[in-house]
Amino acid sequence: MYHTGEIIRNVSLCEGYMRMAIDAPEIARAALPGQFVMIKCLAPAAPFFMRPFSVNSTDAEAGTVDILYKLAGKGTAMMADMQPGGRVYVLGPLGNGFPVQPQHRSVALLGRGVGAAPMRFLAEYATKKGMSVYVLLSASREEQLFDRRIYEDMAVNLFTTTDPNVVVTDRLAEILAKTRLDAAYTCGSRRVIHKLHELQKLYGLDCYASLEEHMACGTGACHSCAHFIADENGENFEVRVCRDGPVFPVDKAVAFNV
Repeated sequence: MYHTGEIIRNVSLCEGYMRMAIDAPEIARAALPGQFVMIKCLAPAAPFFMRPFSVNSTDAEAGTVDILYKLAGKGTAMMADMQPGGRVYVLGPLGNGFPVQPQHRSVALLGRGVGAAPMRFLAEYATKKGMSVYVLLSASREEQLFDRRIYEDMAVNLFTTTDPNVVVTDRLAEILAKTRLDAAYTCGSRRVIHKLHELQKLYGLDCYASLEEHMACGTGACHSCAHFIADENGENFEVRVCRDGPVFPVDKAVAFNV
């Protein structure tokens, strides 16, 4: 769904990172945790291609969609300068969300820095379903533990670290040694994805990873996010992160050489 959305809020979280709330009622009602949107500024000098952003949260009643983004180039720099009342093109919701099965009663959500952007939406969804939720966040600096205050106000088990020698999957391994979890979800970090795959093989829980990739269309038409991976017979086949993901079972995610 293409929309012209009005910016409701656009605030700095810390140096180089922003959160934008966009009035997009249809997307707010339809989006699922793990899906993403494509956004383009409505300005003559704006880059031609739209940019992908995870859905950080939605408010279906207010009709708003939140994204958390890092200033990484001309397009995001223009977004950061936009004020409430400004307008952007929005395409979404796109992609496959995080699989949350009816039998899942206890889940873990892992994220590092801005890679944790989709975890808030998933935590909100899972707690509303009555699940026991463990949120494990890491970052290089305290101010990059995004949504920490929101998690502290939610009924979740929260672990955070800025210690470069501590990996959140080590903390997850400690939890799994004492507590049964049904599923674990992560986004972005290559190290976390590979470690999570190891824990899946040890404990047998369902594990999923959302992959970050450069995209130009968000619908699979441009092939800019295409990868080739091998099936069970060793035959290579093409997978497009936007169309076939961005969420994949973790055993497939490691095959992307992420």
